[in-house]
Amino acid sequence: MTALVIPRIVVPLPREHLSPCSAEEEIQDGARPRQCHAPCAERLNLRPVPPPPVQSEAEFAWYRWVLGHQGSFVTWRLLSSALDRRDLDEAAALFDAYSALLLYSGSCTRDVYATVVRPRMAARHPAMSGMWARDYRHINAQLAEVVPAPGSALKEAMKFNRLVHMTVAHRLVPTGGSLLRDAGHDVHQAPTAEEQDILDDFFLLDRAPNCARGFAAALRARVAATLADLRVRPVREFYKREAVNRFQEDLPAHIGRVVSIAEATLLEGVNA
Repeated sequence: MTALVIPRIVVPLPREHLSPCSAEEEIQDGARPRQCHAPCAERLNLRPVPPPPVQSEAEFAWYRWVLGHQGSFVTWRLLSSALDRRDLDEAAALFDAYSALLLYSGSCTRDVYATVVRPRMAARHPAMSGMWARDYRHINAQLAEVVPAPGSALKEAMKFNRLVHMTVAHRLVPTGGSLLRDAGHDVHQAPTAEEQDILDDFFLLDRAPNCARGFAAALRARVAATLADLRVRPVREFYKREAVNRFQEDLPAHIGRVVSIAEATLLEGVNA
């Protein structure tokens, strides 16, 4: 049986801009031009892809864990751009996409999380934590300056995102704490560069320059793979929060919206 494979993804550091695509990377009639490096030659519009083959429950849970987190990294990149441009409605939609990816990533059973996902993270580092994510830390710094108004779409999306995060965490780890807390680390202490590098590498993320189309193509591939999976295996976990259960019914719409936002913001003028 073919193993579930997720390729590495290239995402520049939060404060580094995506580079423009070179002339050799232009697309003509959908064909890959000479001297063009994949994935820059891929169009962004979604095309149907086959769902991943059914594997063991453990490996399938791992596939969703890594793929969903890679989707979060590219969503955070777009979210940071929206905050820079003060497009708060777009930022709200991207927070909802991140909430949807949290539900997708954490859709495994409690037992599989305890016996597969959590041990693999602990084996990489005993204090492994999502709080080490450079991109999300950068977004929090931006939000300290933006300060969304109470009741605004962005404020409500942020509140709901926290609710989703706590709800998923409680289902997967009903007792005890995070690896970070259990390892005795101060949760308020900023992570080291080495710890942030560990998190990047764990989720198959390379920090290097990337052009706009290259990044957009990688984004499209992750979204397409996620939607293909959801098309045949929808997430139907039951939570005690009815708002979360209702939101869960629309995961494909929220995740798919990431592509339309990327088309409008990353590739403006590139496909002209």
